[in-house]
Amino acid sequence: MGLFDRTYKIKDTDGKTLFKSNKVESLKECVELAVKKGTNLVGANLQGADLKGANLERAYFWEANLKEANFENANLNNAILTATNLTEANLEGANLEKASVRNANFTRANLDRANLAEADVIGSNFDNTKMNGTDFTDAIFLNDEIKNDCLQKTVEGKKAADDAKIANAQAMIKAAMTKQK
Repeated sequence: MGLFDRTYKIKDTDGKTLFKSNKVESLKECVELAVKKGTNLVGANLQGADLKGANLERAYFWEANLKEANFENANLNNAILTATNLTEANLEGANLEKASVRNANFTRANLDRANLAEADVIGSNFDNTKMNGTDFTDAIFLNDEIKNDCLQKTVEGKKAADDAKIANAQAMIKAAMTKQK
């Protein structure tokens, strides 16, 4: 059996195949190839998919199910994720600059250190979302209250992370000094 004997498929939430390839080694590569070819992935069901580090620039995931998917350090620059379910997804360090995530659901998602600069986040749900160090520079929000809440969570998360680093450094210094005695 050869290396590329398996066919990877991207299906929508109704089970219809949106894209398939037997020229890739993983679902991640299949999704990257679909995006590279400009495939419309409306309604794609990639729940729980591991897309860590994937290059998905200009991806079209309108109304997709990306619940619990791993997009850590993925490039989603200029992607369309409108009305997408990103509940409990990991987007830590992901680049969503200039992305449209309008009406997306980020409930309990991890957006730590994600870049949403100039992203359209109007109507998106950020309930219980981790946002330590998230960049919302020039992002488009529905109103100032939501914007201020997101920015406050980002600042609080960064402060907590900085406090933890300081405490860790202090503990290491104390341990080193104790060893020298």
